[in-house]
Amino acid sequence: MEVIKSVYNSDIEILTSIQKLYLNNKQFDLDPCYSKGNFYKEEQCNFFTDNIITPKIKMDKNPQYPDVIQNNILNGIPLNDNSIESIIFDPPFMFGKHGKTDNNIMCKRFTMFDNWQQLANMYKKSLSEFYRILKKNGIIAFKCQDYTDSITTLTHHYVYIWAIEQGFYAEDIFILLSKNRIWNSLLKQKHARKFHSYWYVFCKTQKRKSKVN
Repeated sequence: MEVIKSVYNSDIEILTSIQKLYLNNKQFDLDPCYSKGNFYKEEQCNFFTDNIITPKIKMDKNPQYPDVIQNNILNGIPLNDNSIESIIFDPPFMFGKHGKTDNNIMCKRFTMFDNWQQLANMYKKSLSEFYRILKKNGIIAFKCQDYTDSITTLTHHYVYIWAIEQGFYAEDIFILLSKNRIWNSLLKQKHARKFHSYWYVFCKTQKRKSKVN
């Protein structure tokens, strides 16, 4: 019997596990930050599945493919209330532009916000929209990562609080381990390098009321 674990080495293993546990192996309905869809490609890992998890609806601020709908999540999501059952959300996690950060490899590859408040506003706006468009008992697979740039921000902690305040219940959490991380080896290390990120499973339900002070 296959055991679904809480720790994996690839996004596709985690997303396929979420499919099995919470979606009865069905496709996800929406990815509002699809980008190039790289983590849907099975070549990225030694894990294979017959059930391709590419979502039914793909959106992105800057679409890379013709089947991806152009949409900035800060302007809302063009879907009706209570209309879908599942969402994959892999938003940007970096913030705090300074010096030469615009030329940083990671910044060029992913969006970087000017400051924490901009990132926090995007996360909270997104959670509000997800709650609106999800059907009762619908789920979000929400990826987030803690971030260190001089100081450490435990982003996953804030995401949990914002989701609970919005009305979601935290069904599960998975940890993604990374084999490689890019950093400036010339700098003196003052914090642990972040070699992991998180995938929350949030459910739109009042199954359990959680208090957050």
